[in-house]
Amino acid sequence: MKMYNKKMQYVIKSVPTDDKQALEDLLNQMSDEGWDLYTMHEIETDSSIDFNCIFARERQDDDNTNLDDIVNITSFKYRMEKMLATPTSPYESCKEIQLKISNQKERIKRIKAQLESEALSLDDKNRLNSQMSDELRLLDSLKQSLVNEISPDTMYSNIKEEKFTVNLSEEILDLVSMDVKDNLLAQTVKIRQDLADNLGYVIPHIHFHNSDDLNQNEFSIKIHDIEVFRGLVFPGFTAYYKEDLRGYKISDDDIAVVDDLTGKKLIWIKDDKVKDFWQRGLSSVEYIGKAIETVSIQEVSDIMDYNDVNKYVEIVLENNSFLVDNIIPDFLTAADLKYLLTCLIRERVSVKNIVYLFEKINDYANEPTKEDLLDKVRLAFSKLIIKDLVKDGELKVIEFDELTLDKVDSFFNSDEGESIIRIDANDVQEIAAKILKLAKSKKMVNPVLAVPMDLRHMCFVILSEFVPNLTVLACEELISDCNIKFVGKV
Repeated sequence: MKMYNKKMQYVIKSVPTDDKQALEDLLNQMSDEGWDLYTMHEIETDSSIDFNCIFARERQDDDNTNLDDIVNITSFKYRMEKMLATPTSPYESCKEIQLKISNQKERIKRIKAQLESEALSLDDKNRLNSQMSDELRLLDSLKQSLVNEISPDTMYSNIKEEKFTVNLSEEILDLVSMDVKDNLLAQTVKIRQDLADNLGYVIPHIHFHNSDDLNQNEFSIKIHDIEVFRGLVFPGFTAYYKEDLRGYKISDDDIAVVDDLTGKKLIWIKDDKVKDFWQRGLSSVEYIGKAIETVSIQEVSDIMDYNDVNKYVEIVLENNSFLVDNIIPDFLTAADLKYLLTCLIRERVSVKNIVYLFEKINDYANEPTKEDLLDKVRLAFSKLIIKDLVKDGELKVIEFDELTLDKVDSFFNSDEGESIIRIDANDVQEIAAKILKLAKSKKMVNPVLAVPMDLRHMCFVILSEFVPNLTVLACEELISDCNIKFVGKV
């Protein structure tokens, strides 16, 4: 069986594991024909255990192989290794090693029976004795492997977790292939660089896996092994939001879906139909990248750990150790600092100027609560926050009317001196729907809402779940030297 990708040609050959001469002959034959051994795995058949050998060489232009036997596949390496991989479950590994030990004992038993024959020549006895020594060494090796497999120490070494994973269905696995120019590995580097430049936030390494649990063309994103997003992409198509394609008539070849990132209608159009489009759409790789970036910000409180927080502290220590010594831990714990950083990043406020941020924290370190400290730090950064929101010299802002403000204020209740938030989901969805409707009528892609400072953070937390790309400002953050335009009340 032969398979091709763009540059390499592969062939699979099998020989019994107990026939060393056959294996040696196969390796020599393939080497003479220009093949290199790519990988070798043991596989169990109904009657024996065989070596499956995969050989590789550069694709031959003059190859006369029957084309019906050729499979074009760019991710051959990953898929074949997955197919031939040994069991990952300790239980399955243990059972497999036990089976190998049993088969090995049978081989030794057969050799021993041959050695007891009186009709053997001296050469045959020497050959069998040598073979017996080899098989006994292999048996000892298998027994040691079994000891290692059942050892509790192995379990401890497996206690680890991938923080950030992207799972891909089989149909879109090629998006991570190095042979594809526009691939996800390069896209994640771009995302990490953009977030570092714009927000001072460095996302961790992203692990890509194939998953059999996904439907066709699906991908999912997991944080600490918990799925936080699932979506669809279609390689060979480009995605456009329907509202951006005015006058375009959807054809039978197009794929219309609801975008799980924005809730808007998304149309996937074949690449050969969009060459002359003025509007630029999203490729499959770019769409997954957009999902990764969105999740990176939304889930920052779970993604950022104390090692990350310590890296920010180290930067400040190098520049002004007094700030760290004066703040941590007497006025601010590591948990408080993590809360502050993640809240700012979650609302797309840059923490890149971390030394200045620590200076402001030092100025307001005596604030009674983390929320009060967050409010004061945001006020110090208000010019920066507003600057990033202004479009064409103007900032469009939505307000709450008195009725809505009273309703939101009623979410807070005091019970024996403790502040308790009781939220009616229907009320929140109603307010969110009004914001979305007004934002659409005023052509606000990223709606901005202004509320009293004491309600600001809570309003963002509850409303951002329903209003994509929402920014919630405190009225006190609306600086006077900016052209503020109040577009309506909800």
